[in-house]
Amino acid sequence: MKSNRHHPVIRVLHWAVAFMVVAALAMSTFVMAKIPDQDPEKLAASLRHMSVGLLICLATLARLVYRRKTKRLPALSSGMAWADVLAAIVHRSLDVLVLTMVVSGIAMALMSGLPLIALHGGAFPVAINHMSAHTIHVVVANVLAGILVLHIGGALFHQFILRDGLLSRMMFDPRTLLQRIPGLDGVLKLSSQSASRKA
Repeated sequence: MKSNRHHPVIRVLHWAVAFMVVAALAMSTFVMAKIPDQDPEKLAASLRHMSVGLLICLATLARLVYRRKTKRLPALSSGMAWADVLAAIVHRSLDVLVLTMVVSGIAMALMSGLPLIALHGGAFPVAINHMSAHTIHVVVANVLAGILVLHIGGALFHQFILRDGLLSRMMFDPRTLLQRIPGLDGVLKLSSQSASRKA
């Protein structure tokens, strides 16, 4: 039977990257930006942000590699040529922007000596705010946020306006997940048989 869902590994990595990217953007916008540079918590928050960034990098690279090894589902058309072109641009832009964020973040950390400060102690390097890598990081973050809005909007348009089941491609079937739990398959069958008898 032909599956209408993406490979399970692709789905897991997709949602993992999505969650971490949103968390990283929210962390930098609503948490880190409000912490004074002189506050010791700024360094701790920056290190947490870096950790999430590295996880995003690994998950994104793993998804790109695994995507090349698995069969991709055909794209679903919206019926509007311009929207289909925009969707293709958005999809390709997401990975590029995410990896650009990671590279610029690593550049900032290395240029400011943040890893050494974390190991040997010290204050948050204020000079990091004036680096070109920081400017790139901030600009790309804003562009990425806009692209994410387009991506989410397009997915919701397909799901609730066109009703072509696009979101289901990235979702997990609860019944399939429950059946994979040892011993639970038998319980489900007994429950189903019991319900049939009562009916």
